[in-house]
Amino acid sequence: MHHHPLRTLLHTASRRARARRPIRSFPGWLLLASAGLALGCHAGGAGLEPRYVAVHNAMTAMGLAQTGAISEGSLDAGEEVRLEVELSGGQCYTFVALGGSGTRDMGVQILSEAGDELGRDLTHDRQAAAQACPDRAGTYQVVVTMVAGHGSYLLTSWSGAPAVARRGSAGGGQRGSAGGGCADPQSIGIGETVRGDTTGGPTMMQGSCVQSGNSPEHVYSFVVTERAMIDIALESAFDGALYLMTDCGSNELACNDDSPDTSHSRLHVTLDPGTYYVAVDGYGSPSQGAYSLSIQARAMQDVAQVCAAAPPMTPGVPVRGDTTGSADYFQATCAGGAHSPDNVYRLSVAQPSRVRLRQSSPGHDGAIYVRSTCDAASTELLCNDDHGTTAASMVTGVLQPGEYFVFSDGYSGGQSQAAGSYELVADLAPLTGGQANGDTCAAPLPSQTGNLAVDTFQAADDLAGTCGGQGAPDIVMALNVAARSRLRVNALNSEFNGVVYVRGGQCAVATGEVACQPIAPGGPGLDTVLAPGTYHLVVDGMDPSSFGQADFDVQLEDLVAMERMCRAATRIVPGRTVNGTTVGEQDNFQASCAGNAASPDRVYQLRLTRRMTVRAHMTTTDFDGALHIRRDCPDASTEVACNDDFDGQRQSLIETTLDAGTYFIVVDGFSRNNQGSYSLRVDTTRP
Repeated sequence: MHHHPLRTLLHTASRRARARRPIRSFPGWLLLASAGLALGCHAGGAGLEPRYVAVHNAMTAMGLAQTGAISEGSLDAGEEVRLEVELSGGQCYTFVALGGSGTRDMGVQILSEAGDELGRDLTHDRQAAAQACPDRAGTYQVVVTMVAGHGSYLLTSWSGAPAVARRGSAGGGQRGSAGGGCADPQSIGIGETVRGDTTGGPTMMQGSCVQSGNSPEHVYSFVVTERAMIDIALESAFDGALYLMTDCGSNELACNDDSPDTSHSRLHVTLDPGTYYVAVDGYGSPSQGAYSLSIQARAMQDVAQVCAAAPPMTPGVPVRGDTTGSADYFQATCAGGAHSPDNVYRLSVAQPSRVRLRQSSPGHDGAIYVRSTCDAASTELLCNDDHGTTAASMVTGVLQPGEYFVFSDGYSGGQSQAAGSYELVADLAPLTGGQANGDTCAAPLPSQTGNLAVDTFQAADDLAGTCGGQGAPDIVMALNVAARSRLRVNALNSEFNGVVYVRGGQCAVATGEVACQPIAPGGPGLDTVLAPGTYHLVVDGMDPSSFGQADFDVQLEDLVAMERMCRAATRIVPGRTVNGTTVGEQDNFQASCAGNAASPDRVYQLRLTRRMTVRAHMTTTDFDGALHIRRDCPDASTEVACNDDFDGQRQSLIETTLDAGTYFIVVDGFSRNNQGSYSLRVDTTRP
């Protein structure tokens, strides 16, 4: 390996951290091909020489000069090599790494003396490039990583500015511009319009909304002197795109391809004082040509004025709005800080109340939050980004009498901004409740199976279970059991963290509880066996702020058929291996492990004449299996042991000591729809 002027610092097997910034640097020109150039041993190995020739000719044509010798080496997957390099201030350097035929993804990162990142490659192929423009001379690090694959690599460095496109001309309030790259961005003033042509320009970046990376771009810089709403408009003779950055080549704030058509792109953002960079790019490969770019600023209102003008919300009546073009006046504790355009509303609460706010924002990643004082972030009471999907938000809580402020905002992770249309509705209900169907033991919902839809928002707090429900509103359903039956209750969807419990005898008497289970969509449900009789099923909240709509699947299964199946289950003989398959079987049993084990299953009997240590070992060939053991075959509450994975997803192992009796070993699968072939062996020894 050649090390001058690149000096090897460290060679470790560490994974590269994936970058969060969506700007992709230098993908297109590395693909240029050209005639050969004699390089001797400096570009040998794995067919790297012709690729180096192509890069050399492309970089030279762009006005860049190679600096220093070539560094070569070999890396395994996940390994990196760190190289020291001396860089001058005020100069831009480009580092290009080429991987051999065994490489699938090569990475390059440039770090300052303090360890700060100056540039990195975000492509995912066997070549990588990154640029750094240090402010001062010093010793820097170049990190070359074999992200995927293995084999040889070659690293070169280049300095100088890339060639720029030809200049146009304009008069009056406009001017012509060639644009530039990160090494030499052209300046554009607020209120100014420039013209240019990207044909023949550098291809060094790619915004998050741009397809492919082979279209040339121009980069402009502008300065914001006071916080303002900034409108950036592009009109192009091609399918153009715009993206805005805080650092040239990284930290994308916003990106737009078409608005309203392929020849126009628009960005509306709220910016603090500072220097920003905007790239004029093309969508597709290649897309280039003439364009005009303008930047305008709109003064922002005083926050007190915005708060004073907040329109009122009427409970139960949806409001529709759009944050596009609004300013970012307010921020929040959720949604990545909610540094996005926002709108604010006023909500009056006359008595202690439950509140439920729901927002639908189908075109963007919206967020909602509530404050008691409009312009005081410290008074935030409720905040939610995603409820089920990024296009929905919901908060629930308890509010005392007073005036509150409700904000419709957007997610701003990674410094990007989200804005668009939305529908927002606020519901209020008295804290005492008492207005819901099925609110009391005296007037329960009628007994039913299948889908059970409830809404505890307006219910009273009458009951509580041993596993939760203190202070939370609840709904009661009558449950009539004619024969010994298995009751299963699972949450399909829910607006709140809930519990379900079953009471026999007198509904209002807590000592009559026979089962209680915290419940959430996708989580374990209530599974119990009931003798014939009259019961009540209660849906409750986990705490006083847990209420809302929910859908449950209620199944009441007569156990006559299951008990017959359990009695007929194959008796397993210790020391022998049983082979079988769960394909085509029903999901008769669930478990406390393995994602509830709601997959097709088979059951075996194990009879013990004395206390024994039992070792049950299962291997599978084509699915993620699970094992569980019960004392009473139909009754999930009698589970004594459960195991999902032992040394990988293709094995399950249970080792436990059991008293004399009959037990039931269930061969099952992880979560839902896991089924296939298996081998099961049970061994017993005296403890």
